[in-house]
Amino acid sequence: MSNSLVSVVMCTYNGSRFVGEQIESICNQTHQTLQVVIVDDASTDNTYEIVKQYAAKDPRVEARQNEKNLGFNLNFSKACKLATGDFIAIADQDDIWEPAKIEKLLQKIGMNRDTLLTHCISARFEKFGKFHLKSYKLVNYDAGHDVRNFFLFNFISGHNMLIRKELLEKALPFPGAVYYDWWLAAVASCNGKIEAVPEILVWHRMHDSNATGAAKPKLELYKQVMIILPQLMTIKEMKPAEKEFAAQLLKYYSVFPQKKISWPLFMFLFRHAQIVFAHKKRSFPWFSYIKHSFRAARAKTLA
Repeated sequence: MSNSLVSVVMCTYNGSRFVGEQIESICNQTHQTLQVVIVDDASTDNTYEIVKQYAAKDPRVEARQNEKNLGFNLNFSKACKLATGDFIAIADQDDIWEPAKIEKLLQKIGMNRDTLLTHCISARFEKFGKFHLKSYKLVNYDAGHDVRNFFLFNFISGHNMLIRKELLEKALPFPGAVYYDWWLAAVASCNGKIEAVPEILVWHRMHDSNATGAAKPKLELYKQVMIILPQLMTIKEMKPAEKEFAAQLLKYYSVFPQKKISWPLFMFLFRHAQIVFAHKKRSFPWFSYIKHSFRAARAKTLA
């Protein structure tokens, strides 16, 4: 695997404050056989000029720019189609990668041909050195071999992923209503396996203009389910029993907003809590199942 070409795909937009630091963390990876595809989505600042400077001094870096803004999902689809490696890693424009990130993910995914996606842990920060380490300790990163794990929530971020190119071929084009990383995780579950490297290999920068910033509005869970779950059900490799499970969830969630809480939904979630809340670590399983089932059965904005 040491000679395998890994394509790193990055989409940029008005990211001049941090993009240089991220590009350097990618180019300085211990795995050096890289293609770094960067597609700028018509930035109005000097992001693209910074990217071109790195491309001029490192032949592995390919800089492109859209004539007009496409939006993230379309731009990411375009960038992915330019990747030529057997493996693809996804990069945000403002994070910092640990030097061995690609090497460790590549070792993991190469152990089993059925593994289509591997992922690591990221820790959030606003100022480097002052990290938010509590939240990642609450997630079970090894889950993800059953697509039903992703029917309510997605716990695998794009910037944590390394995927086989054949997964991308099955996943494109990305549907507009589903976040691309959620879609990739679901498609991977339907076609193979997902594995985890339980180490922090990405430092995920939080600020006022990034895609997962705290200022972004959040949907109520039932609205998110009604938008995303029908899209997931279009995955052609999804098993009939999994589609039936999804249809039941949609039926239960369709009662909102007429009701503030659905007790039939609560009972359904509680019976299947080990599946739908597989990403939650549990010190006291049954208490946790009750708590999360109750929260997910209410018409309430996502926490």
